[in-house]
Amino acid sequence: MSRRLVSWVAARCLRWFYRAHRIMGRERVPATGPVLLIGNHPNDLPDVIAGLSTTTRPVRYIATVSVTSSAAARRTYEAMGVIPVARVRDARAMKARGVDMVAVNAAAAALVVQALAGGDVVGVFPEGGVHDVPEIGRLRTGVADMVLRYLHADAKNDVHIVPFGLQYEAPRTPGSDVIVQVGEPFSLRAWLQSQPAGQTGAAALTARFREALRAVTRNAATWEEGTTRDELVAARAAQLAPCDPLAAAPALVAHAQRVAAAAHADGPGPHAVRLRTVAHSLARAVERAGGIGTSALDHARLLYALDLQRQPDPVPRGAPWTGLPAALIGGVMHAPAWWLVWHLAHRSAKARADVVARSFVPGLYIMVAWYGLVTLAAAGALMAWGRSPLWALFLLVTLPRFGDLAMGWRARYRAYRLVARVQGWSTPERQALCAAAAALREAWEATPLD
Repeated sequence: MSRRLVSWVAARCLRWFYRAHRIMGRERVPATGPVLLIGNHPNDLPDVIAGLSTTTRPVRYIATVSVTSSAAARRTYEAMGVIPVARVRDARAMKARGVDMVAVNAAAAALVVQALAGGDVVGVFPEGGVHDVPEIGRLRTGVADMVLRYLHADAKNDVHIVPFGLQYEAPRTPGSDVIVQVGEPFSLRAWLQSQPAGQTGAAALTARFREALRAVTRNAATWEEGTTRDELVAARAAQLAPCDPLAAAPALVAHAQRVAAAAHADGPGPHAVRLRTVAHSLARAVERAGGIGTSALDHARLLYALDLQRQPDPVPRGAPWTGLPAALIGGVMHAPAWWLVWHLAHRSAKARADVVARSFVPGLYIMVAWYGLVTLAAAGALMAWGRSPLWALFLLVTLPRFGDLAMGWRARYRAYRLVARVQGWSTPERQALCAAAAALREAWEATPLD
């Protein structure tokens, strides 16, 4: 029950912060047997939560003990079966607390072997900490060493390595999109058998991990550097799959890298200029219409509004006022708490990557306290009206659902607003955007998909 509660709360955190959260390739995670789930780590706590959603199986993360300073964190770790490890950067703080780092890591290695022997899914971020850029950072060899130790200990079962890549549209922007791309699994035993003699150690396996992660991630040096390419990916995905552009976007990442490489190779030539001009024109149009520049969903709606893509309809079904009463209730009931969470997250964050994590925790504590206050106020009102205060407990069940409705309505309203504003533009503006979209199509066709 503790694991289910944590998973439910975690899913709600993602749902309330990000607009669209898609898992691509979930079926690739083996349904049985030991699995090592490896992912990139650009955005702190949301990465952990998104990793849980890659499979219906319970995931036992390998995670640092440095975040278990509170009793609530320790209980959550225990409930989720987390395997605690110590990082070199935490050595001084751990020594001050009287914690033996060597003993902690030795126990972690033994627990990993035990978990894999029991057929569990073990999740880990081999970068060893948050790497606040889309590009894969330097991977630590400790994870590879642990999993090799399991296989060399006369293990009966093979281990399948499954990479997953977190591709954020704008990681610290509420209402943006996030895609989790699950890559092709590979057998650890088969990898060992295919390796030349002397290249079966932790360093070689870590290099294989890096290769697998690069296949499912964005690989730009900064979030801003990848923007032009992401705009092209988003717009092309909108052309290929207007009803579900998020599904098409990850498959276009490798192709977009080739397009970007061609643009850089051309230097200031006409191909490079055309690509950049088209990308920025589309991004400005989406931003001006109230969307987010690199969003595949917003680009699909832009093409729809310009009559360039009519079927199927990328705009949510139903009128914009559908569900408005329930959304208003949810918004009014949650707005003070949401504002407080966001304000405190920005005030207390020590680095960019901390903002979203601070929105989730201690934001979660703020939401629980808020729900308690609302429930107590409702109980007091019921008693004043001569009714049983126990009816107020009904709010504890319904309030999160009303929060979901408020966030869902906000996303639908933004979609309608984007389309309506674009359709209201003057003829010259629409013609300019249609020309940009046509240039985009020409640029992509110049480098056809594999």
